[in-house]
Amino acid sequence: MSAETDGSEEQLAAWIRAATAGDKSAAQHVLAAVQQRVYRLALRMLGHPQDAEDAAQEILIVVLTHLGSFRGDSSFFTWVWRIAARRLLEFKRGRRETDSFEALEGRLDGFLADPRAADEPESAVFAQEVRLRCTEAMLLSLDRPSRIAYLLGDVFNLSGDDAAAVLDIDPATYRKRLARARQRLYDFMRGRCGVFDPTNACRCERVAAGAAASNLFSRESLLFAVHPRRAPSPVVQRAAQEMSGLLRVAEVIRDDPEYAAPELLVARLRTLLTAERLELLRS
Repeated sequence: MSAETDGSEEQLAAWIRAATAGDKSAAQHVLAAVQQRVYRLALRMLGHPQDAEDAAQEILIVVLTHLGSFRGDSSFFTWVWRIAARRLLEFKRGRRETDSFEALEGRLDGFLADPRAADEPESAVFAQEVRLRCTEAMLLSLDRPSRIAYLLGDVFNLSGDDAAAVLDIDPATYRKRLARARQRLYDFMRGRCGVFDPTNACRCERVAAGAAASNLFSRESLLFAVHPRRAPSPVVQRAAQEMSGLLRVAEVIRDDPEYAAPELLVARLRTLLTAERLELLRS
């Protein structure tokens, strides 16, 4: 994996060494290399931007204050993923982590039963919000171990061995978790989702109309349609043209935007660094 800054792997290694020695400018570069990935993983795991911000800040502070314990036995990003995965599996229950496939199915049926249409100026953005909330709700319907196994493998593209190492389980156990998660998502999407299969009756526009008619949607309540995002990866765009069957599930979920870490989160972490409240040298 490459850094999300303009620096090379060698430059990142130099920043890590300098940050470990107390260089706060280098620490900011290290932070910039990982903050987007950590936030996106937290958002997909917890399902709500505010919960994701809280978790990402906690994870990134642990990364920065424990740089001295990174020995280079694995890649830096694998080390960061391991910290993030452990913290997210232990993090307090997110406010949207109450979903199940059965509850999601019931909500969709209720919205589809309402024939009223949403106001034309809002319909497109509401439909986008529905699609993004629905794919997130499907992820949240998985138990946490299955969810993070699926995210690491099919959304963040870690190899089976790398994902197993991140989760500290053997590769065979990881493959079983990933297979179960894939199958559960596939069974649900195959039977309901109009994005996955155009012959299915569930349509984001119809669900959005029902939700808006029930006063459940407003511009102020949107979580994902207006969330800051990064430009889509060319790799994801190519993959979206090539996958089918079980991997079509990953296409639908991975096609969600690459949400960007909110500026407030980045600013808070920068303030912690400059205020010298973090102890960078901690083995």
